[in-house]
Amino acid sequence: MKKKVIAGALVTSFMFSGHAYASDYTVKSGDSLWKIATNHQVTVNNIKTWNNLKSDIIFPGQTLSLKAIGTGTSKPAPTQPAPSQPASSTYTIKAGDSLSVIARNHQTSLADLLKLNPAITDVNRIFIGQKINVAAASGTTPSQPSQPAPSPSKPAPATGTYTIKSGDNLSSVASRHNVTLSALLTANPAIKDANRISIGQVIVIPGNATSTPAGDQSSWQAKADAIIETGKKYMGAKYLYGASTNRTDAFDCSSYTVRVFAENGINLPRTSAQQGNTGKEIPLSEIRKGDLVFFDTEGDGVINHVSIVMDSNTLLHAATNTGVAFASYNTYWKPKAVKAVRVL
Repeated sequence: MKKKVIAGALVTSFMFSGHAYASDYTVKSGDSLWKIATNHQVTVNNIKTWNNLKSDIIFPGQTLSLKAIGTGTSKPAPTQPAPSQPASSTYTIKAGDSLSVIARNHQTSLADLLKLNPAITDVNRIFIGQKINVAAASGTTPSQPSQPAPSPSKPAPATGTYTIKSGDNLSSVASRHNVTLSALLTANPAIKDANRISIGQVIVIPGNATSTPAGDQSSWQAKADAIIETGKKYMGAKYLYGASTNRTDAFDCSSYTVRVFAENGINLPRTSAQQGNTGKEIPLSEIRKGDLVFFDTEGDGVINHVSIVMDSNTLLHAATNTGVAFASYNTYWKPKAVKAVRVL
């Protein structure tokens, strides 16, 4: 009986203490900081701060400290009712989806969809099987006491405008001006699809924005390092043409890149030819780590192979004769390279 009383007291203290408590999480194969943060309802920055991480790179077997926020009731009730949150439900990303299409199908705006999913900082970085919050269908919102209708929210005052340049996307523009993608879209309601912007287009930069020098490379380097580390996990896996993207013991060239990039929150189409039409095309002479290089090994004008760039002389890929392995770019492969794209 004493043991039961003590256990009950411990449970009660956890429920009503109102304090955060810590737990450990062991990184598994396929994990990313974004995935762990989403599953534990915290942010990537939280995890990096709690564990003194300098980049997004993690590895299987690594132990991370996580903190969960208690549901204590020691704080007095607010004198004003808390603002109501839109009812939401869960949607699982499918092949061919984009956030703009999902928003339209659920009769909401892209900006509102991003507000429901603050962990998404780049509309191009979603992957098949990822679960996101969407606005609940009409009529499913629980009934609430009648309250005066809130006044319409006003967009943040503009601090200026920005002209879209070659290579820009809305995520990078938002990051460069230290605002959220959601805030940028709210300030530009005419943009219905974040992937459809054009060079020379003038957009509004919302208030409180500050500019970050475009030359800051730390962000893409950390992402590229994470891509390379993920790719190296599968070294030695055999080659299998048409391998399912759910397999990790066998790959073809494009199922390998789909898997590696998906584990880092980037959704790529299935085939190498389709992947060649994603991201920003760059000159082959300017490739850097994390870029994708495409090859025509048959000489028939058709892309039939893709590799991840590790450095200017090293590729990481799934090849027919080696499986997942490193390869020298400046030997057999370079003369057959036809295209390079940058998705980071």
